[in-house]
Amino acid sequence: MPEQAYKTLHSLSVQYQSGVSESDYEVIVIENRSSNNLQESKVSSIGKNFKYFLRDETEPTPVHAANFGIQEAQGKFVTLMIDGARMLTPGVVQYLLAAYRVSEHAIVAVPGYHLGHKLQQKAMFEGYNTAEEQALLDSIQWPSDGYRLFEVSCLSGTSAGGVFRPFGESNCLGAPRQLLLELGGFDKRFNETGGGQANLDLYKRLVEHPDSVLFCLPGEGSFHQFHGGVTTGQKGKIREEAMRAHFAQYAAIRGGAYKPPQKRPIYLGPIPDGAMKFLSKSAQQAETSHAQP
Repeated sequence: MPEQAYKTLHSLSVQYQSGVSESDYEVIVIENRSSNNLQESKVSSIGKNFKYFLRDETEPTPVHAANFGIQEAQGKFVTLMIDGARMLTPGVVQYLLAAYRVSEHAIVAVPGYHLGHKLQQKAMFEGYNTAEEQALLDSIQWPSDGYRLFEVSCLSGTSAGGVFRPFGESNCLGAPRQLLLELGGFDKRFNETGGGQANLDLYKRLVEHPDSVLFCLPGEGSFHQFHGGVTTGQKGKIREEAMRAHFAQYAAIRGGAYKPPQKRPIYLGPIPDGAMKFLSKSAQQAETSHAQP
């Protein structure tokens, strides 16, 4: 998915991210060999802080590549994006760094969204595709103002309750590198296509660690691009069978169904106008939930 990956990488560049310089962070791009890989020279041209690694992989999971990235990271803190089709808002890096300055035990969750006005696994049945998605991006003149992504998006399934309800995962997840190494990174047993529930599993283990301090960036977002993914771009029985396999594998590894961590976060960063509607809806859901006996 080079087209989507290059958009993701642009959203990580200093030309797009605000309040940071190339010396503040590095971007490590790890790709498993396929018939349609990125060009290393094109990745490197995005910024001096970009590094590209091409790997040969025998299993259809990204967990090994992600763990390789953790090992290669030079920083004290690492932010993981297990999906290469995730565009960010312009303040993500700045406020990740701010959270790490507040606490050396910071776990930082960026809320997840889908481009389009419905979850992509539903919208695709109504004709949503990469061409329609590009038309949406053109309508907000992306990337001139990355916060306009909120105008053409909806909350993802694992962030469906918004920032005032527990997340199931974060597809832009920050953590201390040493803690990631201590936990073994992503569990290698999650070898289903796309990694199964490996990202949810790592999120839960990080957040529930007794030393961790959870931060949420309510005014930022990680936006999923349509690319025919395992859980968001497949129809009918193919998706159903994949999801059953993912649930079954998690239960086999952890001894039961996945339950999101309940730790309440510290909220960090300003809220752009476009995100207000999502915060309002989340507040209503949270109030209703707490009012129930």
